[in-house]
Order: sequence, then C-alpha cells, then structure tokens
Amino acid sequence: MKDDRKHRTWLVDIDGTLCTNKCYTSEECLKAEPIWNMVDKINNLAVADNIIIYTARRDDLIPATLQWLRKNGISFHAISNNKIPAIGKYVDDHAMSIEDFLNVKTE
Repeated sequence: MKDDRKHRTWLVDIDGTLCTNKCYTSEECLKAEPIWNMVDKINNLAVADNIIIYTARRDDLIPATLQWLRKNGISFHAISNNKIPAIGKYVDDHAMSIEDFLNVKTE
C-alpha cells in the first residue's frame, strides 16, 4: 500500500527537549537523562519522517552526543550543530512546548 502522506522533516533540539538537562562537557552528555515520552514520539515519527538532531552543542561534544543518541535508541537521520533556517517542522524547547509536540498526529 502506497503512503500518500507528505513526509515531513523535523528539526529536534536535545537539551531540554530530548534530555532533561543542558550539557557542556562530554561527561554531562553521556550521563544526560532522556525524556522518554519525547524519545518514543521521535522514534514513531522517524518511521515515515526525517529526523534531524538540531543542536547548539559545540563540535567537540558531537561524538559524545552521537554516543548518547545511539545508547538511548533515538532514531535520527542526520545531526547538525549549525543552526540554520528551519525547514519543515522545528521542535525546540524554545519554539514548541513538549506537550504540544507530543500531541502532533503521526498519521
């Protein structure tokens, strides 16, 4: 069966969106506590939509960030720490509340 739904692109922040705390060191990145209902929502969206992890974390934190994402089973297609004009949908703790995001329809 063909999926006629338009595929969306979601830009998803990490600190305060996918994890409860802000991270300034690799150690903090690796110990960050996931927000599990957000992880579940992202993983559900990633089945049909593009997920781009969109963060302001410094370059030296990206390896620890990738390790943390994989360790916590977070599905994503790309990562960027270069804040660029948003395309598609933009999910950030400063742009859309987590509660509003969790109510977005996945179908």
